[in-house]
Amino acid sequence: MPDRDTAETTVRVVIENGLQNAVTAFQRVVEALFVELPAPPKARRNAFQNLAEGSTLWQQATGQGYGAHLDSPSLDQLARAFQQRHLLAHRQGLVDEEYIAKSGDTRYRPGQRLVLRAERVTEAVELVERLVAGLRDDASSARSGQRSSP
Repeated sequence: MPDRDTAETTVRVVIENGLQNAVTAFQRVVEALFVELPAPPKARRNAFQNLAEGSTLWQQATGQGYGAHLDSPSLDQLARAFQQRHLLAHRQGLVDEEYIAKSGDTRYRPGQRLVLRAERVTEAVELVERLVAGLRDDASSARSGQRSSP
C-alpha cells in the first residue's frame, strides 16, 4: 500500500464487504431452501435479511424457528450484524436512530460512522454457518414429511 491511510481504508472495505457478503449469502441460501419446502408461506422480497421475519416464516413452514438452532444471545448478536449490514448498504455506515433502536447498540450516537472489527465479522459468519446448518436439517425433515414440532 502506498501509505497508511490507503492501507487502513483497504482493510475497512474488506471487513465491511465480508459482513455484507455473509448476510447476502445467508439470504440466498435460505431463500433457496425455503422455496423447496412443502407449501411455504408467501415471503416478501428480502424477507430473510430480517432475522425476526425470516424466523417467523421458517417457523410457519417447518415448525422450527431460528431459536431452535441459535440461543438468544447468539441471535441478538447476529441481528446486530444484520442491522450493521443494512447501515453499510443503505446509509454508507452512518448510524441513525433506527439502527440504535433495532440493534440495541448504544455504543453509537446518530451520525457516527460504524466501525467493524474483523473478529466480530468472523463471529457473525460462524453464527450464519451454524444457523444455515440447522435450517438445512429442518428443510430436509420437512421435505421428507417429518415436520418438526414447534
